[in-house]
Amino acid sequence: MRALVPLLVILGVAACSPPAAEPAPKPAPELAPVPPAPQKAATEWAYGTGENSVEIVHLVGGDPERPDLRMVCASGQGFLILLPGLTPVASEERLTLGAGSIAHGFVATAAAQGVQAKGPINDELLSVLESAEPIGVNHGYQNAGPFNPPAALRRAFADSCRKLRTRGAV
Repeated sequence: MRALVPLLVILGVAACSPPAAEPAPKPAPELAPVPPAPQKAATEWAYGTGENSVEIVHLVGGDPERPDLRMVCASGQGFLILLPGLTPVASEERLTLGAGSIAHGFVATAAAQGVQAKGPINDELLSVLESAEPIGVNHGYQNAGPFNPPAALRRAFADSCRKLRTRGAV
């Protein structure tokens, strides 16, 4: 029995000991962080068509609240250009729209915001719109531009203006 007591003591001590720790689970392999989806760059040009008009607008930094050039061709009404960032010059009635060596003049007036000019859709105006050169505007001491609409957008705008010209008196 004496041999049995030490054995019971050993078994009792073993029973009171905490169980051996299980090996920790292996951590999942680290995944590379998922990059955020690329944001679509804001375009600086907007183009719109209606049944009787077409419009192209330059948006500063792609912000629709900050247009600095708007050109519209409308059947029966002709061409309209708006430049909200220019100040009307009382002593200057002329506004010139040009590209390269082609310049087309309009009579300018004050707009609700900035300066506007209207005129017929004629071949000289279409030449400015179709040119591969940057578009510039001058009114008195002020210049705006250069504006570089994408070539496809310029072509579409000029073609639409030409079609509107043939549909109605402008």
